[in-house]
Amino acid sequence: MDISAIAGAARAAQVGWARLSLERRGEHLAEIGRRFAARAEEVVRVVCEETKKSEGDAWFADVVPNLDLFDWWTGAGLDPIKPRKAPISKLKFPGKRATLSYEPRGVVGLISPWNYPAALPLRTLVPALMAGNAVLFKPSEVTPRTGALLVEIFNSVLPAGLLALIEGAADAGEAVIDAADHVVFTGSVATGRKVALRCAAQLKTVSLELGGKDAAIVLADCDLDRTAQGIFWAGCSNSGQNCAAVERVYAERPVYDRLVTALAGLAARAEVAPVATAAQDGTVRRHLEDAVARGAKVHGTYPGAVILTDVPDDAEVMTEETFGPLIPVVPVADAEEALARANGTRFGLTTSIWTTDIAAGEALAARAESGVVTLNNASFTAAMPFAPWSGRGESGHGVTNSHLAILELVQPKFVLVDQNKAPEAWWFPLSDDALTLARDTLDWLTAKGAAKLTRTVGVLRGMKRRVNEQKAWFRG
Repeated sequence: MDISAIAGAARAAQVGWARLSLERRGEHLAEIGRRFAARAEEVVRVVCEETKKSEGDAWFADVVPNLDLFDWWTGAGLDPIKPRKAPISKLKFPGKRATLSYEPRGVVGLISPWNYPAALPLRTLVPALMAGNAVLFKPSEVTPRTGALLVEIFNSVLPAGLLALIEGAADAGEAVIDAADHVVFTGSVATGRKVALRCAAQLKTVSLELGGKDAAIVLADCDLDRTAQGIFWAGCSNSGQNCAAVERVYAERPVYDRLVTALAGLAARAEVAPVATAAQDGTVRRHLEDAVARGAKVHGTYPGAVILTDVPDDAEVMTEETFGPLIPVVPVADAEEALARANGTRFGLTTSIWTTDIAAGEALAARAESGVVTLNNASFTAAMPFAPWSGRGESGHGVTNSHLAILELVQPKFVLVDQNKAPEAWWFPLSDDALTLARDTLDWLTAKGAAKLTRTVGVLRGMKRRVNEQKAWFRG
């Protein structure tokens, strides 16, 4: 595969695409959304065949929520990148007007993982194209058919060459980075570091969505039935292969035993699909074996959902991302201990808090060290196109979804037009009169009330004297 030639074709196509209005590009993307919906059954089938996930997981993650992406990014989601006039003060900057607009970055390199092989790339593909970019899309080598299907659907509408499918492993990813102007990567922390270093060496911007070790904080006053169901879903949907999966639970002692019983009952009844790859299965088994060797009690059977109790804090399942259906539950004395333990990680993607005392929950949320916090729910806000999805620490940096995401996919351009005939106050000569005007201007800027009006008159007179001085100086 000649990626340099593919990138060249993408750049050529991007020029014409960027010239289209936002409305015209939106018409293209809306049609793609309709075609994606029309082929939903096919998307589900291919996703399930490649990842082993259940049809339910595929429908509720890789298909249904993504229709909102097309609606949002062809509608209200575009408002942040529409041109706008700058609020320039006529008194401070006489004779001037300015416009802030946004231009595409050019070619976006998108490197996407296998766990949500349709949902995750769509969260970048749609806004990147709406912003006027071309895209080089490298899906995971585990899910090449899903990636190819997405590209087929998009390219049935888009101009030729604008969206290119790049298949392969690490070398293909490196080539995408080298050819792109901006990179969006979702994957492991280890690979994310390599991507960041390669981008840094070329002074390229990059967005990194990496791992998580997300915690649930369960307070004694929670709605136990909903809490147990929500945490179990968040820990075991998609077989736990979710960077936002609940992988640690800290429950206040009065509710701990009942929560464990409820979760263990769900683990015994739920059908949880196997993880997608042999490598991931090996990681899950290693974490489980390490926990058992350290004295953990096991509720459930792997493959399948497993609830763990009596797990020491330094066990791998408590410190490393598992990416599998293991849910360790730890008793704590109170909410303060739960928050301290939840924050005690090098990751910082999501935290969930389960309580009927909303005010107390919101107070905890303000102190949670993660990019997303949910009360009485978990692991689902990435499906909201208007809600920022971002991490801290080793969970990476950058944003998907919301206006913050599309601002990473464009470059701002500020154009100022000056129709003032007089020289600027800060131009030469920098005389004593100039310094006097500077001090008078400071007094004016900091004045309040009636003093503001008095100083305004003084500054205007000083500016007039200053202009006359500059004109005389210029004439020599």
